[in-house]
Amino acid sequence: MKSTATKSIKKGKLQEGKGNSEDFIPENNGDSRNIFVEELKEIYFSEKALMLSIPIMIKNATTDELVAALKVHLQFTMEHIKRLEDFFCSIGETNVMLKYDAMYGTITTKDIN
Repeated sequence: MKSTATKSIKKGKLQEGKGNSEDFIPENNGDSRNIFVEELKEIYFSEKALMLSIPIMIKNATTDELVAALKVHLQFTMEHIKRLEDFFCSIGETNVMLKYDAMYGTITTKDIN
C-alpha cells in the first residue's frame, strides 16, 4: 500500500512530514520539453551564424590547410542545420526557422509563397 506522501510527490506537491518543506518535486507538465526546445533553438541560431561567418573566414584564410579545414567545418555545420530543421519539423516547431530568417533578413519572397 502506497502512502499519501508518495502520491503527492508524483503530483508535484511539497513533500510533507520529512522536514524539508522547501523541497519541491515539479510535475511533468512539458517544462522539460520547453527547456529542451529552447536549447536546440540556441544551437540552431549559433549554427546559422556559423553559416554566415565561415565563408568570410575561408576568404580571409592565409593557408590552404586552414581553408580546407574551414570547408570541412562548413559542411558539418550545414549537416547540423539540416538535422535541427528536420527535428523542428517533426515536433511541429517550424516557426523557429521562419523566426531566424525574419530576424536576420534572409527570408525571400519565394520562401513565403
